[in-house]
Amino acid sequence: MSKSLPSEYRAKVRNESWTNFSVLRHGRFDGMLVTSKNSGTHWLKYMLAVALAETHGIPRPAYFSENAVRPYIGWPKDDATYAELPSLAFSHTIPHHLAEWGWARSLAGLPPYVLAVRHPMAILASHHAKWEYDIKVDWLTYLKGAPCGSKYRCDLYWLARFWNRWGDIRARHGDTIHVVHYEQTQKDPRAVLEAVSGHWSLGLTPAAIDAALAAGTKEAMAQKIDPDAEPNVLQNRKTPLTELFTGEAMDIYTDHIRTLFRHDLDYDLLSLPA
Repeated sequence: MSKSLPSEYRAKVRNESWTNFSVLRHGRFDGMLVTSKNSGTHWLKYMLAVALAETHGIPRPAYFSENAVRPYIGWPKDDATYAELPSLAFSHTIPHHLAEWGWARSLAGLPPYVLAVRHPMAILASHHAKWEYDIKVDWLTYLKGAPCGSKYRCDLYWLARFWNRWGDIRARHGDTIHVVHYEQTQKDPRAVLEAVSGHWSLGLTPAAIDAALAAGTKEAMAQKIDPDAEPNVLQNRKTPLTELFTGEAMDIYTDHIRTLFRHDLDYDLLSLPA
């Protein structure tokens, strides 16, 4: 790692890469969903949960919230709710180096991963729109980010750490990691659900996938909002990316991408997403 990078950022990378042993919990699962922030996590998990419920003849989740979907795709520390379901979990984790060493992966019994991501420009715009009321900073200040990693839930420094660690692992163990782009899910959600089903050997039926697609429209999900869940999950960003990423904002973004990111995860990071 270049010594020209901020010392706070380098310290955060070292800490996450060598002290986050949560990856060892993954060995108890049949499949693990890892997602970057603001990348359609609720949407993808909800569709998968509905498809699993329909395939196995159990009740659907009442809402699309994280807690409602946890019995189907839970946190790594959760116990199983439905014995008939495959054991699946999700995380936003930035994993220990153990996850890229072959001997350690085998010893830990790490499962096949689905890595769900979105173009960083769209992630940043969505995250700022969703959490502006909480972080209380303007767009340019937010784009500059916090190298220490403790000011924002997600900024360019967090995205770089996430992209780089999973990019490193994918470079060595790509056959165990299926990458899903949010934009791909928007374009052809059926193909994405079928691919995830195949990667995890879920055996989702065509009728179950039909049900998941119907339940996963924005209109249908708007009727399944959990009154006890976090607000703004279905937020609609009003300012287009073409306006957000121009002038000084684009200069800040470009500099961070070129300085911090080692992997692109199959995106053109310096161009607006299609």
